[in-house]
Amino acid sequence: MRRMLLLVAMCAIFFCASPAMASLPHYNSDIGYTIWLPKDWTVASSSELELAEGACKPLPMQGMTPNWEAGYVNPESDREYRLLVEVKSGRKMRHADISNFNNFLVRSLRRSPLEADDSGCLTLKNATYFPDKKVLRLETETGHGEHAVLGLTYVVYTRKGMLTFVAHLDPADEQTQQILDKAVLSLYLDDAIRY
Repeated sequence: MRRMLLLVAMCAIFFCASPAMASLPHYNSDIGYTIWLPKDWTVASSSELELAEGACKPLPMQGMTPNWEAGYVNPESDREYRLLVEVKSGRKMRHADISNFNNFLVRSLRRSPLEADDSGCLTLKNATYFPDKKVLRLETETGHGEHAVLGLTYVVYTRKGMLTFVAHLDPADEQTQQILDKAVLSLYLDDAIRY
């Protein structure tokens, strides 16, 4: 009887803690990570990534020349691109280097916001660093009122540089914000790149 209760308890813990419960894993073997996204999300095709590169938006990390190596879309949404991924090759940064780089990004965005073409300036709304995950989350906004666009940028530090996950969405779309936070913060990196 005790073994049965222990087994039931372990199963409950596993299914409650698993990010794949309401989502599916997407494994990117070229970069070396697994991300869990809702079942209706799909992997972006290479042509969709090329189109995204042409639609330049000012970003905290990419500037005006992003090189998207992966992406994920929700075909049911009114926006074409939901989450794009760029790789910044480098070395494993020390904790002090990560802290200095995070501070540099935040100070840069607070001092001189990036200029967007017609929609005004990209301004920093919030920045949070998750030291246990080695992830910096930047929340920015471009435009005003009904033309406002929320930008979420996640800088994931790895042994071989950084992965940058970027999404643009409606500021009122809290559900997608939660989906993206959960997906990137539960990202699983391969041993070769895990910090």
